[in-house]
Amino acid sequence: MRRITISLDDDLARLAEAEVRAGRAPSVSAWIASAVRAKARAREELIAELLEMEQRDPTPPEIIDSTARVLRVPRSAVLKALGRGRSRSGRRRAA
Repeated sequence: MRRITISLDDDLARLAEAEVRAGRAPSVSAWIASAVRAKARAREELIAELLEMEQRDPTPPEIIDSTARVLRVPRSAVLKALGRGRSRSGRRRAA
């Protein structure tokens, strides 16, 4: 286990302390760790769902281009995030 220091705004600190007082967490640290785990799990589930959607119904090229412009990232970064950065064999496509 590693000890770190974090800063929370007053409302979040009061919420965490109230959760401990209500017995829904053994400590503020445990409550925060649980929240971090939940966020990481939700992100993993979202990514898996988006990749599954991409496999069923691939994103049109114009949406990929628009997404790259809005996020200010290369088109290749969007393709990689969609799981389309490499050919099916795992090798890069010839230029």
